[in-house]
Amino acid sequence: MTKMALFPALFPTVLVGVFLTFPVQADAIDGDWCTKSGRHLSIEGPKIKTPGGKNMTGNYDRHGFDYVIPKGESDSGKNAVMVIHDDETMQMTIGKGKAQIWKRCAAPIS
Repeated sequence: MTKMALFPALFPTVLVGVFLTFPVQADAIDGDWCTKSGRHLSIEGPKIKTPGGKNMTGNYDRHGFDYVIPKGESDSGKNAVMVIHDDETMQMTIGKGKAQIWKRCAAPIS
């Protein structure tokens, strides 16, 4: 078998190996996020509507977001850092606190 004939036969195996080597990244952190306790936030690029209802801007990355919690909200002055894990799960850490798990909000029923 020549080298050229061997390449097409091995290509699918090599391709699968490459994809399994790297962690899966979700599409984007943009969207509406909720906690089991009923907290909600919304991210659209660098814009965020905080759990306290304030509209502001933060530091946006396709798979992460951070902002300083504004005055008048719980933990004001602390940095909130969010990282998306998959299409449905995001983790938020406030200051040096314990990580919180957020899920994509269910679509509203009209």
